[in-house]
Amino acid sequence: MAETPLHEIRTLRGVPAPVERALNAALSRGPGYEPTPIGPAFQEREVSGYYIDFRAKTTSPTAGDLDALPATPLIQLALGWWERHCAGEAGALDRFLGLCSSIEDRADDAGDELHWPIRTTVTKYRLVAPWLSALPQAQAASVFVRARLATGEERYAELAQAAVGPFTRPGSPLVADTPEGPVLEEAPCFPAAHILNGWMSASWGLWDVHLGLGDAACGALFRATIDCLRSRLATYDTGWWSLYSVYPHAVRDLAKPIYHRFHVAQLQVLHRLTREEWLGAAAERWAAYDRPSNRVRALTQKGAFTVADGMRRRRWSAAAAG
Repeated sequence: MAETPLHEIRTLRGVPAPVERALNAALSRGPGYEPTPIGPAFQEREVSGYYIDFRAKTTSPTAGDLDALPATPLIQLALGWWERHCAGEAGALDRFLGLCSSIEDRADDAGDELHWPIRTTVTKYRLVAPWLSALPQAQAASVFVRARLATGEERYAELAQAAVGPFTRPGSPLVADTPEGPVLEEAPCFPAAHILNGWMSASWGLWDVHLGLGDAACGALFRATIDCLRSRLATYDTGWWSLYSVYPHAVRDLAKPIYHRFHVAQLQVLHRLTREEWLGAAAERWAAYDRPSNRVRALTQKGAFTVADGMRRRRWSAAAAG
């Protein structure tokens, strides 16, 4: 079944679709922009609650139509129900396990691997559907590790291992080899985008498979990619805001405020997991950037970015069509 891109799911009556999409993107609201605070139940030395609290996705207007949800929001919906289970809500585990079945059914079988490809073309990074992303692969692994721990069923461990298979396969597009080490690619493109929030989120899937299932290879890759992040984090720091990606757009790809705050939360989570002080210091520094004048400056620059990127996308689409 063809998936509807999340940004095309309508929630505002009487508002033209292009206007609704522009408003949602500018204001970081609507489906896909639910709040993402640090998960209240996660533990540093055992797999428990997820690292980000996705419970808001369980009450989103899109949560009831599973067939319309792309793979990544479907997986995050399951993590939201897991968080409700961790909070002691009756019936939440059953909802979580039901979504595990939906996630498994949605996967493409690739031998020893399971894939949840992105089925929309993303002109921002010149990615033509379908393409693999580190984000749903890692988050699916996190879902199945938790299902294994909750039920004791070994097949969930096998599903988790199949989800992270593309990370440990030589030559995988989901792991970019750089001089500083491996970068986990949410959008594997050329030139490289190295999307920061996707990179950090994907690392948690490796950590879960390592910690929950005792997978040494995932543990080694987690350690290597965090060491790489230490070397490369400064490239995302403008001195007053964070970058969303390092793709060579005509205008720098600043993070929207919702993603800048997400970066801060992710750095805080990684600080707790690794106990490395540089992560805590970066989180504090970036949190201090989040003040009204900088938010206005970031949104203004994002406006210029949107205009420049729109022109580039039209040129690329025309060339691809020709």
